[in-house]
Amino acid sequence: MKNRIGFRMWIFIVLIGFIGQLAWAIENMYLNTYITYLNFSAPAGQAFNYSLFIAITTAASAIVATLTTIFMGSLTDKVGHKREFISLGYILWGFATASFGLLNVNSTSKILPVAMISSSAAILVIVIDCVMTFFGSTSNDAAFNSYVTRNIENKDKSKVEGVLSVLPLVAMLLIFVLLNGLTTDSAPGVHDAKWDLFFYLIGGSVVVVGIISFFLIPKGKPEEPRNEKYGRILMEGFKPSTIKANLDLYIILIIYFIYATATQVFFPYLMVYMERTCLIANSGTGFLTPFAIVMAVALLIGSVLSVVLGFMADKLGKNKMIIPTFAIYALGILLMFFIPIVGNDGSTIRTVFAASSGLIMILGYVGVPTIINALVREYIPENKEGSFMGVRMLFVVALPMCVGPFIGDALNGAFGKTYVNEFGDISAVPSNYGYVVGALILALAIIPIIIYLRRLKKKA
Repeated sequence: MKNRIGFRMWIFIVLIGFIGQLAWAIENMYLNTYITYLNFSAPAGQAFNYSLFIAITTAASAIVATLTTIFMGSLTDKVGHKREFISLGYILWGFATASFGLLNVNSTSKILPVAMISSSAAILVIVIDCVMTFFGSTSNDAAFNSYVTRNIENKDKSKVEGVLSVLPLVAMLLIFVLLNGLTTDSAPGVHDAKWDLFFYLIGGSVVVVGIISFFLIPKGKPEEPRNEKYGRILMEGFKPSTIKANLDLYIILIIYFIYATATQVFFPYLMVYMERTCLIANSGTGFLTPFAIVMAVALLIGSVLSVVLGFMADKLGKNKMIIPTFAIYALGILLMFFIPIVGNDGSTIRTVFAASSGLIMILGYVGVPTIINALVREYIPENKEGSFMGVRMLFVVALPMCVGPFIGDALNGAFGKTYVNEFGDISAVPSNYGYVVGALILALAIIPIIIYLRRLKKKA
C-alpha cells in the first residue's frame, strides 16, 4: 500500500474531476441561465414562469442523479470495472452535453409546431438534462467518486477532497473568463448569444477526456466482483442494521443534507440574482463584463483558499474545522442579501461589495463539503463504495434539490421584483430573502454537529 498519492493518480483526479465539473457547471448553473434566456428572449406573449421551470429542472435532475447513482453505483460494486464505467460514461456524457447546442426556440418550432414554443424549448431542456444526468451520474457520481474513495487513504482524504471541491470553482472560473461571452448578448434587447457553440465546446471536451481516460486511470486496488445478489447490494445502505452499525456516517449525511438544502434555496438562482436583481451588468462586446469580473474574483481567490483549507483539515483534524467552515458560509450567505441594497445600480461600490460577499460565500460553499465529504469517504465501509454513493446522493442531492429550489421559487414569487422585456412581458426576478432563509436553514445544522462531536468525545 502506497504512503503517498502518486503523480499519475493526481493527474487522473484533477483532469477527470475538472472536466466533469465543466459538464456539471452546465447543469447546475448554465441550464438555469439558458432557461432564463429563453424566457427573456421569448417572442411577444410567450414569456413563462422561468423560476418554476428552474425549480423543476433542479428537482428532476436530482431525482435522476440519485436513482442513477443508487442503481449504477451498486452495479459497479457487483461487477467491478469502475475504470471502464468512468471512461465510457464520460464519452456518452459529452455527447449528451453537446446535444443542447441543437436546441433553441427556432429548432424547437420545427420539432413541435405549437403556440408556446419558448416554454416548449425549456421543457426539452429538462428532458435532455435528465439524459445528460444519467450518463454524468453513472461515470462521475457512481464510478469516479467510489474509485477515489476506495483508492485514497484516510490521511489524504481531506487534501484530495479540497482539490475536488475547488474544481467546480475552477471550472466556473474558466467558463466565466473564456466562454461566458458566448452566453451573453452584445447589447440589451439584442438576442445574439452563441449558446450552441458554448454547448459544443464543453461537450466536445468531455468526450476527448473520456477517450484519454482509457489510458490514464491508474489500476488502483484490486476490484473483486461481489458474489451477493444485486438487490441485496442495492438496498444495503438503507437497512436499519446498516444505519445502526454506521451511525456516525448517517449523522454526517444529515449535516450534509441541511447544508445542501440551505444552498439549494438560493444557488440555482445565483447567476440570475447577480444579473437581474443586483444589476451587475452582463452584456456588451468587451472581453470581461462586470458580472464576469465579480464571479472571477470570488471564484479565483475562493479556489486558492479552499485548497489551503483542505490541507489544514488533514493537518489539524477534520472535526475541528466543521464549525468554522459553517460559520464562514453563514456569513457569506447573509452578506449576499445586502448586495442590491449597497450603492446604486451599476456603481463601483456595489460591484466591489458583490465580489467580496461572493468570495466569502464561495469559500464557505466549497469549504463545508471539503470537510464533510472527506468524513463521508472516511466512514464508508470498504468494498461497498459504489452502493453507499447512492445513499450519499439521496442526502446530498435528491432531497435537498426537491425541497430547496421550490422554497426559493416561492420567495421569488412573493418578494421578488419584476423585469419587463422589450415585448412588455413581466417576469419576477430572484429575491434577496432567499439568502436569509438559506442562512436560517443552515443554522439548523448545529444540532447534528453537536451530536456528532459529543459522540466523538465519548469514544475518545
